[in-house]
Amino acid sequence: MTKVSIQEIRFKFGKVKRALDKGEEMLLTFRNRPLARLTPVAPSHPVLAQDPALDFANGAEDLPLLNNHGIDTAIYG
Repeated sequence: MTKVSIQEIRFKFGKVKRALDKGEEMLLTFRNRPLARLTPVAPSHPVLAQDPALDFANGAEDLPLLNNHGIDTAIYG
């Protein structure tokens, strides 16, 4: 069983979530003392490979930075 600290939960949650998604059990520690056991829960509905709502942000890095005038033009035409 993998140990994970409160600090790792706070700052590296993505890593912890991926491990839980794979079915890995984890022991949550606080100041090097066991606090709780994290166990993945079987989903009650089919899990999508990628949430379609998150596809919205995929191309955001490719967009140029806009100033106020550019934002107004993009929104209002």
